[in-house]
Amino acid sequence: MTPVKNQFAATNEASKKQIPINPRSSVLLKAAVCIALFVGITAAALAEDIHKITIDGDFSDWASVPSYYDPVGTNVHNGIPNTHDTDGDTSGYVPYYVNHPDVDLLEYKFTHDVSNLYAYFRSAGIIGNTISNATQQGRYYVIVTIDVDNNTNTGYGLYEGGYYPTTYGYDMNMEFEFYGGHPNKGNYLNHGATNQAQLDAAFQDQMNGIVRVLPGSYKFYPEWVWFDSPGGPNSGTNNLPPPDDYASIRFVADRGTSYQGIIRIALSPDGHEAEMVAPFRGFMRDASQPHTSAKPIISLGKTINISFSLEASGELAPGGQWASNTAEPIMGYYLSPPKLQISSLGSDGNLVLSWNAGAVGSLLQRTFSLTNPDWQVVPGSGTTNQVTWSVGTGNAFFRLSVP
Repeated sequence: MTPVKNQFAATNEASKKQIPINPRSSVLLKAAVCIALFVGITAAALAEDIHKITIDGDFSDWASVPSYYDPVGTNVHNGIPNTHDTDGDTSGYVPYYVNHPDVDLLEYKFTHDVSNLYAYFRSAGIIGNTISNATQQGRYYVIVTIDVDNNTNTGYGLYEGGYYPTTYGYDMNMEFEFYGGHPNKGNYLNHGATNQAQLDAAFQDQMNGIVRVLPGSYKFYPEWVWFDSPGGPNSGTNNLPPPDDYASIRFVADRGTSYQGIIRIALSPDGHEAEMVAPFRGFMRDASQPHTSAKPIISLGKTINISFSLEASGELAPGGQWASNTAEPIMGYYLSPPKLQISSLGSDGNLVLSWNAGAVGSLLQRTFSLTNPDWQVVPGSGTTNQVTWSVGTGNAFFRLSVP
């Protein structure tokens, strides 16, 4: 999608003075005489709406999120069998078909709110289906791979991990591993290294709570679980520095000990559907900015590309073989901020200010002057998406502050 800029401002009709809107906070002016409001944000051409998803195995809150579909079973997808082997790691490799219904992805969705990414998967088989007995411990991976800077010169090409059809520029993962018959861990990955020295530097960066978006590879990556608590037996081994000193991380590996951090997943009762959440903060902060003021790598106002994959070992597949299914990526997904608007101006003189239902948790702030403004939180605004304000004799200015 090509970004476009919408002109918008809140206008006092009495003076015709226009107040520019901050694209990340959606400020508006309330005047005592008359109000005109032009609401918008700097956005992609088809900006995605904010949705608040509860990770509980009830998928009704996904109903309004657009669906994407992947071919079924033996279909050939852009020259690549839909479910296929993961043996090849070169761009010209053509994998062979593998019959593995559990990874046969049929439908997928993606959305966000002010502080989280959400992913939805529907499979022909059972998501997270793994064997556990005295001799076998099966594995299953629910994977969302993200081009965090909308740039194919950083990150890596999916074929390096045996994922087809391949696309390029993927920097980080949010994923969930099932191992040995149980949910094992939800973790983040950084694919910003091409050799051991760069990998060592990436580990050091992640211990400091930062990520460098660099050219990378599938082979070299740190993998961590984020905890919103200091280090301890069931949390991280590395406490993070300010401003993330409330949190800790633990570096992990496949088939390791089970750790439950901030990435969470829930399945439908029949196992055919899964929903996953990955908070922005776990992707860490942008190393190109001063650490104490840097935004997370994933934050509102950014445009990203997203690839969905399911992958599993073959113990429970008809042919006993590893298999994967990667869908066509979602390109140009814009992490749109919430929109603040006047929803009504009643005859009683009360002004109703509202914002996206998915942005509950944001704080409405007001000031009576834009000269040395004193922004104050409107009481009660943090638990709703609508506030009534009594129009007085002066001007008031409002903005929405996101977490």
